[in-house]
Amino acid sequence: MDFVLQFIRDNWLFLVFVGGLLAAWFFLRTSPTDLASTEEFDQKIRSGRPVVVEFFSNT
Repeated sequence: MDFVLQFIRDNWLFLVFVGGLLAAWFFLRTSPTDLASTEEFDQKIRSGRPVVVEFFSNT
């Protein structure tokens, strides 16, 4: 247990930095869409309200 506490004391700045990166990734990432088909997408972009479209590819 003393080893863990000593490690935290010695590396607190690094641990805060890594924690900040993880928090930023969780809070700033985009959520998946709730659209199930291209027809729903077409309806959404023609609704007259502003829409943000983000394209993503895993390839």
